Amino acid sequence: MSEQTRRDVLRLATATTAAGVLTLGSAATAQSNETGWQQVESPTGKALNDAVDTASGPFAAGADGNVLARHEDGWRTVVAYGPQARSRRLTGIDATDDGKAVWFVGGSGVIGEYDVETRTLTNYSAPKGKTSTWEDCAVRGTAGENERVYFVNGSGELLVGVRQDSGAMQYQEVIKPGGGSTIPGIDFHAREAGHVCTTSQFVGETVDGGGTWDQIGIDFAGGAFFDIASQGARDVNVAAGSGIVYRYDGFRWTPHVVDDERRAIRAIDRGGADGLAAGDGGMILERQSAGQWQQYETGIESKLDGVVKGSSYDVAVGDGGTILERRVGDTDTTDGISTDTGDGNSTDTGDDNSTNSTALETATRSAIVPTAEPLSVDHYVEGEWVAPPEQ
Repeated sequence: MSEQTRRDVLRLATATTAAGVLTLGSAATAQSNETGWQQVESPTGKALNDAVDTASGPFAAGADGNVLARHEDGWRTVVAYGPQARSRRLTGIDATDDGKAVWFVGGSGVIGEYDVETRTLTNYSAPKGKTSTWEDCAVRGTAGENERVYFVNGSGELLVGVRQDSGAMQYQEVIKPGGGSTIPGIDFHAREAGHVCTTSQFVGETVDGGGTWDQIGIDFAGGAFFDIASQGARDVNVAAGSGIVYRYDGFRWTPHVVDDERRAIRAIDRGGADGLAAGDGGMILERQSAGQWQQYETGIESKLDGVVKGSSYDVAVGDGGTILERRVGDTDTTDGISTDTGDGNSTDTGDDNSTNSTALETATRSAIVPTAEPLSVDHYVEGEWVAPPEQ
């Protein structure tokens, strides 16, 4: 399922220059009150590091193990203290293709899954004994049925988990796509096809579900990489330092300077021709075409580490619990919309329920919570029901 198709599902559920030459992105700046972007009340004062869209609206994850959800009356904490009730920092979050579950990762090997319909939290932390900080994750498949989940960490490792018919997750052998450098970003445009970026300017591509990786760039890049958006084999963006968004068309990389102040671009999200990016100084950018990004002045100075192009709300999140949102349809973006959608519209249902040499691992599941209160009590951890630590 392509990103464009995934977003269509969520909408229904919620009713060129040679490589090495810098090219300028859009220098125009729009005020937030003209474009619909508004800072809204946040239930946390801790940093929020990533955001994703679901069938129930946008979610965000951050420090102290907090997972937030956008309800009709605003943002609420739906998971407090993380899946282990130990307040580990959460660094990445992604949703299943049907938007009915989110997976999130973080410090000390933390991995959790939250069912947005039943409000069930499941703890998958430290699979195969891995306790390094997971930096990001990518998920493909249907919630509770055939998820294929990709986890990357600060040691440059990739771990792939596949949902079995029994409900357990089966994990494959750990590999290092980029030779051991930290992997801050991973994104898949199909079940077994996607990309990673590392802090050592490596961008890798896989078409076999993470078994093998080919380096596709970026040889001439000199700055840090923070995030990646994979739309297809010929449509990839990398968010980088110095105000640069890199674009790959299947043959070459083109760096676009999208911020004249050269602030770091720390998050990027794509959905077909649409796209959003965010970074330092409260910066938000919107994709207008393959090499053009419109910058919005938000009036805040917080660093933004997560952004999502949603079906009901576009959202950017960052330091101090900052949440900026824009209701979809509140702004006129008809000028300059690109028809460059890439070639990421392939589908791959896959069938990964075969048994191999890797062991089946069973998750720890929490009680179903019938209210909108945060999941902060009665967590089943290491054989006992425990309450969260006192604040």
